[in-house]
Amino acid sequence: MDEDLGPIAAPVIGAPAIVIPRGAAPGGRGALVADRLFAIVLAVAEAPWEYGDEVIISVGERGAAVAALARFREARPGQAVFTRQSPWRPFDRRAFERYPVAIAAAIAAPPERLPATIVDLSLGGCAVDVDAPGPPPGAALELEWPGLAAPVRAVLVRSRPAAGGRHAWHLRFEPLTPEAETVLRELIAALAASLETPAA
Repeated sequence: MDEDLGPIAAPVIGAPAIVIPRGAAPGGRGALVADRLFAIVLAVAEAPWEYGDEVIISVGERGAAVAALARFREARPGQAVFTRQSPWRPFDRRAFERYPVAIAAAIAAPPERLPATIVDLSLGGCAVDVDAPGPPPGAALELEWPGLAAPVRAVLVRSRPAAGGRHAWHLRFEPLTPEAETVLRELIAALAASLETPAA
């Protein structure tokens, strides 16, 4: 997250909150109870998430909401606790949303270089379809796809079995080079525009 996503903002305790799914994680609604350091605590009727599920938490009314990337940590009676992964920013759907894609790519996971397909993409990370189980969470990787002058550095958040004996690797991008960020922003803008433009 950087400055052109808007200034760092602060959520209002007690404001309504929406948990927006990223990938296969479920969504939900609640209210913000606490925001301490990197812990976000929501009052919820139920907590259907699994440890590590990636979500966007949006707090506040439409038009004045702030949002942050987060991962589910634990359920408590009537509460859900998330670990915040980014600063709070004015909510910009294009910046946070994962867009479905099918982009041929390659992952350098030393000592191997594996063919992969990017299946969803955001400014903060992506999910890739790979014909191999992932390394341990936290492993440093490099991701390549057409249009990039140099590989993008990423960290494996988790790997899950997928259909057909394949595996879904969920990656978080490390700080991007200016060139890589420009390519990624242009791609995200094109994806957003394609979803927002009514079909002829």
